[in-house]
Amino acid sequence: MLPFLTAYDPLGGSSGSIDPLGALQAYGALADMLLPGVTTITTRSRYLSMLCAALANAENQRRFLPAASGLAQRRKAVEPFERLWALACVAASEQGVTMAADGLRGITYARDSYHYFANNGKRVNPDFKLLKYQGRTGAVGTYWTALIGGELAHSDNGALSVEGFNLAEEFPEPPLRRHHYRLLADPELAHRVTMPMDDLVEWAEECHLVAADRAEREQLGEALTADDRRECMSRAIQAMDAHSELPDEWDIPSLKILRKRLSTIRTAAEMGLTTVVDAVLATECFHEAVLAVFQSLLWWGTMRSNDPLDDLISKRDFQQATDRCRETAILLRQFRVECDDSDIRKAINSLTSFASAIERAASSRLVVDEIFRRHHQVQSGKVDGGIPKRDWIGLDGARLLRPSPRFQRREPPTPALGKSLTHPYRLEPFIHMLRENDVLPQE
Repeated sequence: MLPFLTAYDPLGGSSGSIDPLGALQAYGALADMLLPGVTTITTRSRYLSMLCAALANAENQRRFLPAASGLAQRRKAVEPFERLWALACVAASEQGVTMAADGLRGITYARDSYHYFANNGKRVNPDFKLLKYQGRTGAVGTYWTALIGGELAHSDNGALSVEGFNLAEEFPEPPLRRHHYRLLADPELAHRVTMPMDDLVEWAEECHLVAADRAEREQLGEALTADDRRECMSRAIQAMDAHSELPDEWDIPSLKILRKRLSTIRTAAEMGLTTVVDAVLATECFHEAVLAVFQSLLWWGTMRSNDPLDDLISKRDFQQATDRCRETAILLRQFRVECDDSDIRKAINSLTSFASAIERAASSRLVVDEIFRRHHQVQSGKVDGGIPKRDWIGLDGARLLRPSPRFQRREPPTPALGKSLTHPYRLEPFIHMLRENDVLPQE
């Protein structure tokens, strides 16, 4: 089963972002410090093998320009190979192979194209649309950073490293006519590549997402832990797994256990990974607290927009929620003052500024004012079609304006207790890929 991602803001920095209080920048920076090259959507490690195989074919069939120009050419050259491979993953899935296409980027496009080819002539080709923007959201857009972080390709020009060529050799070559390998490496000519459906099905048996053999999985495992930080995280996660400490869903208590395991690894301590986890704990507790108050405002505006805001502020549980905001704000500010890692301080700077404003708010009403001010500032920085995004909720004198349907809440939020995470920190997909390649035992 693929990991269930618990991201509060899966849309990230896009115009559809649901990051109302501006915590996403800190989250992204801290997540990069913990697991560089891993994202919430890098869930299938065999994409790395496929990319290496596609790049190896391109290197063997054509010449590339140097530096950045070559990088752009190589990133584009793998797209036809990806499309042909996507058809093969669907073919394996259609043959009943479990998870053969789970996590495939553009699976709907690939499945529709597979069925079209199956019903029209029994030959396939890579001349179909895999995604609206394949370069941005397909294999390259999703897994390229992991490819570089796994030391499988060079960051300056995209050329494969020795390790990348070795991994490519483990991936089964598509059964094409000799001159079609050259065509497959050229996006302008790849529409001329064809393959009998029977050959695609045969290739699919070896190339789908869960078909990697032991040698390939070993190399993928090495790539996943090639970065020192990821290697330390892998060791700490393995220790947690050995003691039955890995959670079904990550939360604050499980992060504290992770920190404890990291503290026993000298390299992790030297790289400041324990301090990164401390930063995550401080920012998450603060964000959970202010987010709970913000969601209370959405709920009140949805269900009680005719009643004065002061009626909500006078409630004891709401005052306790704003007290929690100030308490966690103090802890976050104190952490930043005592933190001697400039990269971590920079990562949490914006959120700490918000925390300082909350700390100075001497009443529940002033906390609400600061949360409104922060939300407006965050929304003003988001642009959609050249126009700043509108606030989710506003204040009209003594009453809240009813939120638009998208942002309405009909139930009061759960109180912030300092236990839940508002962001996933990429742990679930990393653990899933470790299990895929036997770095962690299968569940």
